[in-house]
Amino acid sequence: MKSTIVILALAGSHCASGVVTVQSYSHSPAPSSSYPDSGNQELTDGIGDVPTWGGGNTITASDIGPFVGWLNTNASTTFTFDSSYNVSRVTVWAADSDGAAGVGLPLTITLTDPNSSFTQTFNVTNPAGAGDMLPIVMDGFSVNTNQLQVSFTRGQAWTMLSEVSFETVPEPSSGILMAVTSLFVFRRKP
Repeated sequence: MKSTIVILALAGSHCASGVVTVQSYSHSPAPSSSYPDSGNQELTDGIGDVPTWGGGNTITASDIGPFVGWLNTNASTTFTFDSSYNVSRVTVWAADSDGAAGVGLPLTITLTDPNSSFTQTFNVTNPAGAGDMLPIVMDGFSVNTNQLQVSFTRGQAWTMLSEVSFETVPEPSSGILMAVTSLFVFRRKP
């Protein structure tokens, strides 16, 4: 008699990543006075898309008004959440003009938990050609925290951001835990 063990993979259908609620954030150093953070939560207001830099488009000050920018400096922003979360993904929307007007993607982004020893640096790959604000997605890690510091090593004179978001590791429900921890054995008659 043969036995077949089947493990149900229900986690994907019943669990989804959750967006972390950012309560506040602070910069070090402060952004440039040309592209300050007005206190209206520009980096966490859900607006990450802007006009295309390349292709002969003329970008005006009003197009990039919602940006937060740093000139000739590496910067850090510490984000404080409304609770502790098991963060597994961070997405940063950064301007990619390939050096036009001195604006470019950061070379690296480092995530640090100020409350633990967690730190991870991600190299940023600049795609060919100037383009939009690009989402830089960092995942493959997991840290349980109520704060994360996001630090940038600049690639051009200006580093300009429009949005930063955080997502959690999916938490299985109790029904899924039972399904995953139980093995279903089916016997087949020869």
